[in-house]
Amino acid sequence: MTKFILLLLCALLVLADPTAALAEPAAAAPEALTETLAYPRVPRPVYKRYRGNSRNKHRKPGFFRRMKLRRQARRKQSMNTAPRKRQGVIKVDAPTGTMPKPQQ
Repeated sequence: MTKFILLLLCALLVLADPTAALAEPAAAAPEALTETLAYPRVPRPVYKRYRGNSRNKHRKPGFFRRMKLRRQARRKQSMNTAPRKRQGVIKVDAPTGTMPKPQQ
């Protein structure tokens, strides 16, 4: 309701503007046109450079999404790695002599 009243008030103020009702002489129109074109446009100040969509802050995914990604990462890691060898006792043959026998 207040927005509707505000809208009606703005419309009333636009209609009641006395400068819009005044007529200008025909000779003054070209002077005003040249006067406005004489001034160069001043660019707006740019406070921050445009950096694409990098200003969007990435939020941390929820619990279920994190668990899903964790499962996928574990599955992918287990697929890409070679199977692990069994850990146990390594049996080795007796050493063979490679040293020359001492000479007497």
